[in-house]
Amino acid sequence: MATPANQQQAARIARDLLVRRLPGSRRGSVHAHLQRAQLIAEVIWRRWQVGPYQWQVKHLRWYLVEKTAHLTPGTRYRHWLTVRVLVSALRTTEHWLPQLQGPWLRPTGVAGKLNVGRPVKRPC
Repeated sequence: MATPANQQQAARIARDLLVRRLPGSRRGSVHAHLQRAQLIAEVIWRRWQVGPYQWQVKHLRWYLVEKTAHLTPGTRYRHWLTVRVLVSALRTTEHWLPQLQGPWLRPTGVAGKLNVGRPVKRPC
């Protein structure tokens, strides 16, 4: 896929990527994910002039570290959830998620290990 010519094209590509990926109506959390994905794509394009299909893990990590530092822990967590959906849509989950660890993993802002998947069933 070609590199987008401007930040609006990058935002549209990110939005289209998630529209195909996210089930459900376009209200509520899905709409919020789409808006945040557009914002993330615009910010990354302004810094590196690359679109979602050219992203590397360093671009998303930079966004989470630098551009969400001033946000509250809950808001950073919501940006992290959108980044996770984007990574999943780009089909790079197993390679990128371990490198995207940080204080944004929890709504409280306390860093911890990311538990991916279903919790272990414990005997009663």
